[in-house]
Amino acid sequence: MPWTDEDRRELTELCRIHDRMMAEHAASQRASYVRRNNADDELVLKVMEDATPPAAEPEPFNEAQSDVLAHIIAIQQDRECNDREKAIAPLKIEIAELRGQVSALLTLLGQKEFKSAEVIDLPDWRKRDVA
Repeated sequence: MPWTDEDRRELTELCRIHDRMMAEHAASQRASYVRRNNADDELVLKVMEDATPPAAEPEPFNEAQSDVLAHIIAIQQDRECNDREKAIAPLKIEIAELRGQVSALLTLLGQKEFKSAEVIDLPDWRKRDVA
């Protein structure tokens, strides 16, 4: 299914909101990690409450959801294939008819025997008095 302009505008707006939320989150994280010492304004202390590395992100879909998604994609591709076949069907019929006509013409030409020395003259189509 192709994307419409409205879909693109909505996605752009959602991306803009996401970027703003990520920037706000990063700013709040920096604020919680950095504390300034009142006695000396140039000294910056970083406090890390949890020094363990972040856990790996979970998979976006579990196995059952992935199977359902693959099934839906296969159904959609099958529908597109059927639509193509429906569009091509009249063309296949026309091609079959043309092949039959060519075959009939070749049969008619094959019935007439030409002698090897026989010259077939074409009609005189050139103008003689060209000025």
